[in-house]
Order: sequence, then C-alpha cells, then structure tokens
Amino acid sequence: MKASRTVRPGWAVERALWRNGFASIAGVDEVGRGPLAGPVVAGAVIIPRTPRGEASRARWISRLRDSKQLTALQREELAEWIRDECLWAVRPVSSHVVDQLNILRATRLAMRRAVDALPARPDALIIDGREVVEGGFEQRPVIGGDARCASIAAASIIAKVARDSMMRDLDATFPGYGLAENKGYSTPEHLAALSANGYTSIHRLSFAPVRRAVRR
Repeated sequence: MKASRTVRPGWAVERALWRNGFASIAGVDEVGRGPLAGPVVAGAVIIPRTPRGEASRARWISRLRDSKQLTALQREELAEWIRDECLWAVRPVSSHVVDQLNILRATRLAMRRAVDALPARPDALIIDGREVVEGGFEQRPVIGGDARCASIAAASIIAKVARDSMMRDLDATFPGYGLAENKGYSTPEHLAALSANGYTSIHRLSFAPVRRAVRR
C-alpha cells in the first residue's frame, strides 16, 4: 500500500481571479462547527500578491497546509508569519448564537464578521466548502479548499490557533470537561463529564449530546 501524500495548497484559484482583475483576494475558513462547546471561529486572510521579500515569503509560504495536517507547534509558527505578513482577521460566534441561529447560519455569520474585520475590503473571496458570505462579494467556494488553496489554508491556520487558545482559556473557567485537550469535541471523556456534571453556559444546547445531558 502506498503511503498517503500530504497535499500542498496551490494558487490556481487565486491566479484565475488575479487574471480576471481581482487584485485583493481573501481566503475564508471556519473552525469549530462540530464541537459540543465553545464558539465557532472564522478566519479571513489576504496574502499579498507582492510579498515584502521573497526570502521571507519562502520561509513560510511553502509550509502552508490544511490546519488539520499540522501539529500545534507548526500552526503556531505559521500563524505568526501570517499575522506579520498578511492582512487578516479572526471572529468568533458564541455557543449562545449557535443555539439561536443553528450552526450553519452561525458559521456564515462568523465568516461575514471576519471578512468585515479585515483591514481592507477584499475584491473577492475564496471560501472553504459550499458556504456563501453575504455582502455582495465576488466569491468562489472550493470543496476541500483548506487543502487546495493557499489563502484558505492560511485562514484555517489562524482560525484554528485562535480557537484553540480560546478553549484553553475556557478550560480554566469551566474545569472538569477537558476543554484544553478536546477543544469541546465529543470525546468519551467530555461525554462522561457532561453525564456526571451536566452542561455549562458554553455548551451548545441545540446539539443532541448536550440535550441528553439537560434531560438528566
């Protein structure tokens, strides 16, 4: 059996948009759609078409990957480069809003907030998956975009780093659920803690495992 090969994100979608006159292109991605607790977080990143220096760009741009394919340390290191050399924004939407809107609409809200928070309005968006960002933007949804497009990969990294940090902070406020380790996902330990201790104010009551804990 052949070993699986890590795919390096490319520039095909960005180049097609550049050829069509869209100079400023933001990659957009979300993290935290599936967890039982904590916010859903979106990131938006504009990688400059003309970098500050080719040597600087080479140190990090070739290391971009889907955030899930990187270690925590690799994500932290890349996030520093992205924050230093790109236009970027990260915005969360709380578990309360997830319950009010549903996770799909909350995800789209987080993406719109992240795009609106960019230091400059982009000419076009490249969005992971099939999502749509309201606001009249030219946009291209790309299935598996965090593994295929450099701009989306960068957005996935800063969103993941930001959300992981938020979950570590929440773990200190709501101990006993392992949030620093499980990041709010439904691990056996997290489910056991829900069963034993009930839910907290950061749990998503609209998610079935949390609803079952509410009924106990």
